[in-house]
Amino acid sequence: MEVSVGMDQLTDEVISYLQQKRSNFLEKWKEKAMNPPVQLQSHQENMDKKGQFIYKIAMHALSLPKVDLQSYLQTNAQEMAKIKIRENSGIELLVYNINMAKNIICEQLYQFPAEHEKLNSFSKQLSYIFDHFSYYAVTHFNALKEQLMEEENRHIHSSHEDRLTLLGQMTSSFVHEFRNPLTTVQGFVQLLRAEYPDLPYMDIISSELDQLKFRITQFLMLSKKQEVNQEEVIFSLNELVEQVASFVYPRLLELKVSLQQELEDDLYVKGIQEEVRQVIINIIFNAIEVMVATDTESVIHIKGYRKGDSIYLEASNTGPKIPDSLIKDIFEPFVTTKKTGTGLGLYVSRQIIEKHQGQLLCSSTEEWTTFTIILPAPELKEDDS
Repeated sequence: MEVSVGMDQLTDEVISYLQQKRSNFLEKWKEKAMNPPVQLQSHQENMDKKGQFIYKIAMHALSLPKVDLQSYLQTNAQEMAKIKIRENSGIELLVYNINMAKNIICEQLYQFPAEHEKLNSFSKQLSYIFDHFSYYAVTHFNALKEQLMEEENRHIHSSHEDRLTLLGQMTSSFVHEFRNPLTTVQGFVQLLRAEYPDLPYMDIISSELDQLKFRITQFLMLSKKQEVNQEEVIFSLNELVEQVASFVYPRLLELKVSLQQELEDDLYVKGIQEEVRQVIINIIFNAIEVMVATDTESVIHIKGYRKGDSIYLEASNTGPKIPDSLIKDIFEPFVTTKKTGTGLGLYVSRQIIEKHQGQLLCSSTEEWTTFTIILPAPELKEDDS
């Protein structure tokens, strides 16, 4: 008990001595503490307040029992972190200045008239106080910073979503109105072909108009303003692929792309035929566009087969490999590997296939990039076959 009483008395004497050195501490603090890069009068006043705050914490912490010390340091360190957040400055200067304050107080401590062995215990205690105070300040500062960043990201995301919604509404309205004159132009092209069958370039004009109509259909389907009144029916996938091949033939011929087909007989699926056609055309157009810039032979290979209760249609092309980092997001909106792509075609295609209770998958190697459509095989009646 006599030893405990002696240490308590020595602690009081040391704290009293250091408090008498308060003005000396503040002078050295002003001299050695690191200020923010921008030197303003308000910054200097804040530095003085921080020095007083840190000194007050250290003196009070020396007198506390360990059971109360942690909560005291945490509470005040959190307050210091909030100040740094409000100042919109980094935590590095605070850590440096806390360590500087510890060094100044320890220098003053060893000027106290007592044995060095006894003063060493106070030095260790001061190190413990300042190190933990610094740790709690940095931890809370980082937590507050992360919270602010999350709030800012939510705000940015919300604003971005609002702009996308408005842009989508404007685009949908524009594209919807654009379809009417396009239909008129297509009608007159058909009249010209009927009256002047030898008129040059009509096939090219008609093909380009069909492709433009296809792109418009993509936008309208994405905005969900397309009016689709067709009911789901059972149709031949073999016939649909032949129709698509005829539709894309002018483009294949122009760009010297070889289209190979390997389909089992009597492949049937149930759904909206025009929508499935759109998916197949979109996948083939994508393949054509990515192979244009390559020096290798341009080949599209379409394979269709039945496996269990599903119908598989694989469209492979010899275009460049899709990077592994991109392939997992290839069906997300606005993600594209093409310089002039919109990043909407595959997104719309997957929506269509999933609406038909199917799957649209992608795999890519150095030799082939394959898009696989998987659709449930319908139950065929004798009349349907």
